[in-house]
Amino acid sequence: MDDSDAPGTSIHFPRGRLGRTAGGYVSGRACPPLAGREADLGPRPRVVTAGGRDLLLRAAGPGDLDAALALHRRCSERTLDRRYRGGAEEADGHLRNLLSPSLGRSVVAVTGGGEVVALGHLLWDEEESEVTLLVADAWQRLGVGTAVLRSLIGLAARARSEVVYAVTQETNAGMIAVMRATGLPVDHRAEDGALVIAARLAPGGRYPRPPAALPAPAGW
Repeated sequence: MDDSDAPGTSIHFPRGRLGRTAGGYVSGRACPPLAGREADLGPRPRVVTAGGRDLLLRAAGPGDLDAALALHRRCSERTLDRRYRGGAEEADGHLRNLLSPSLGRSVVAVTGGGEVVALGHLLWDEEESEVTLLVADAWQRLGVGTAVLRSLIGLAARARSEVVYAVTQETNAGMIAVMRATGLPVDHRAEDGALVIAARLAPGGRYPRPPAALPAPAGW
C-alpha cells in the first residue's frame, strides 16, 4: 500500500512497532525530554478568515479539557472511531493525557463564540513527531484540518523534527488528503493493521506559508 508524492525519494518511516497507550495513537516509545529543543515551542496564535468570520488557531493545554470534551460531543461516532484506536467509547479518556505538555503540544481552532471546532496534537518521538487531528463533522472538508496541521508541522520544524507522521485506520483516505494538502512529500503504507502516513520536512525547517482564508461551513 506504499504511495509517494515524490517518486524516487524514500521517506523514513517511524522506527519500531506501533502500539497504543492511553494517549491514543502513539508509537509506544517514551517521549524525549525537552532539553535541547527550542525554548519557544508554543504555536503563535493567528486568525484565519472563514466566510466573513474568524477562526482563532491557538495553543491548547489542560485548561481546555472541557472544551475538547464538548468537541467530542459534536463529532459523529464514525469521526471519533477514525481518530481514536479505542473508538468513540474510549475517546474522552484520552484527552487529559493528550493535552499534557509533557507529551508534546496541542493546537485548537476556535470560533468567535469560543467553540472548539478542531483539535490537533504534536507528540514528541525522538527525531520524528506524531501528529493527530480531530475536526468536528460540520467543519470537515473546509480546510480547517489543514490549517491546524500546518501549525503542528510548523512546531515540528522548530523542534528540529525530521519527519512527521500520523497513524490511523487503513480506510481513512481523508487523512492522506490532509497531509498532502500541507505541500510536503508524503508516503503512506499499511503497518500492523493501521495506516501510517509520513511526511518529510523541508530542509532547514522551511515550510509553505499557511492558507490565508478558509471557506465557511454550511449555514454560516
